[in-house]
Amino acid sequence: MAVLDSIHGAGIIAARLGELGIDAEALEVYHNNHEMERFSLVVAPVHLSPQNRSLSDARRLGKRVISHHRAVGIILGEREFRAVEITGTRGKTTTALLLALMLSHDMRVVSHTTSGIELWDCGRRSLIRSGMSITPGNLIAAHQVASHERADVLVSEVSLGGTGAFDVGVITSLAGDYLIAGGSMWASTAKLQMLALSKTNARIVANTDAKLSADITFGDGGDVRLSGRSVEIMGESFPLFLDEALDPTYFDGIAGALAAATSMGVDVQDALEALEGFGGFQGRMSRYQIDGVSVIDNSNSGLKVSGIERALDLASGGRICLVAGEDAESVCEGLDIDALVKMIESRRGEIDELILVGRRLEPYAQRLRGYVANNFQDGLEVARRHTSAGDCLVLCVKCFR
Repeated sequence: MAVLDSIHGAGIIAARLGELGIDAEALEVYHNNHEMERFSLVVAPVHLSPQNRSLSDARRLGKRVISHHRAVGIILGEREFRAVEITGTRGKTTTALLLALMLSHDMRVVSHTTSGIELWDCGRRSLIRSGMSITPGNLIAAHQVASHERADVLVSEVSLGGTGAFDVGVITSLAGDYLIAGGSMWASTAKLQMLALSKTNARIVANTDAKLSADITFGDGGDVRLSGRSVEIMGESFPLFLDEALDPTYFDGIAGALAAATSMGVDVQDALEALEGFGGFQGRMSRYQIDGVSVIDNSNSGLKVSGIERALDLASGGRICLVAGEDAESVCEGLDIDALVKMIESRRGEIDELILVGRRLEPYAQRLRGYVANNFQDGLEVARRHTSAGDCLVLCVKCFR
C-alpha cells in the first residue's frame, strides 16, 4: 500500500498500518516521482492535485485510490470515548475549544486543534502536545492520547472533512469556499466527506449557511441561534453571561458548540454555566494588558486579512502599533500578501508603528514604513521596544500558538 504525501500525515498513517500488520509505505510526492505498479492500494490526501505524477500514474494504472480521511476512519475503529470531529471553512478551532470548555464542566475532555492536544478539566486546559497540524493522520495520535488520558470525550478539529470515526460531526461553515487540489475541487466538496463517511448512528451538526439537512443546525434561522446576549435553543430562550468585551466574531462558534453539546445530550444550563464570564481565547480576538499596553491579540493559524482589519477597527486609545504578517515556519497556507499590503496602505495613517512579520513582507518594509521581524516572537519583542503604557498593540500574525 502506498500512502502519499509524507508532509501531510502519510508517515503516521503508514506507521499505524504497519503496526496492524499491513505493508504500507509513506511517500513524499512533491519533489519525488514514484513507480506505482507494485502497490495495490493508494491512500492520497484530498488536497493533492490530480496532476501530481504519483497520483496520476496510480489512476492511469487502475489502482484503487482512497482518501487519507477514509483510511484514518478505518484505522481508528472502536474506542472507549465519544468522539467529535469539526470541519468547515472558518471557525473550526474556536468551535472546538468552546465545546471542550463546555463539556469539561463534568467530563474529562481531550481536544485536538491547531492549539495542540490539550486536556480539559473544569474549564482549565493543559497542553499535552504541541506542533501538530489538523491533517487527518494526526487524529491517530489524538485518539491514542485520549485513550491514555481515559477521556470521556475527544473533540478534534479536522482539515477538509471528517474521517467517519465520530459520534458527532460538526460543519462550522461552508461560506467563503475556495479551490484545492490544483484548482480541480472546491474545499466544500472535500468537507462534505463528513456526511459521506459518517456512520448511520452519528449525529451531524451544521451551520445553516451549509444548507444541509443536519440533525441540528445553528446560525441564522437554525435550531440554535444567538440574539444579543441571549441564545435560543430549540425554541427556548436562555440568557448569556459573557464578558462585555467579547468580540462578536465568537458568536457563531458559541452557537455551534452549544448545538454540538445539545446533540450529545449535555444539560443546557451546564453548558451555559461554563460560558459565564467568557472573554475569548488567546490569539482569537482576545484582549489583555502587557505593562500598561492594551493588547488586541488575533494571531492564530486561521488568520485572514479581514481579521487583521477587524482587529484594527477595535484599536483605540494612545498610539497604535500593528504587528502583522505570517510565521512561515508554522503555517502551510499563508496570508494574501497583496490584499494585506493594500489594506495596510489604505490605513497607514492610523498606524503609528508597524512591524511586518515574515520573509514575504520584507520587500514592502520601506514602502510601508515598517520594521521587519522573522516570526511572531520577534515581532512582539520589536513592538515592545516601540510601545509604552497607554498605547494599543494589535497582534495579527498567522501562526500556531
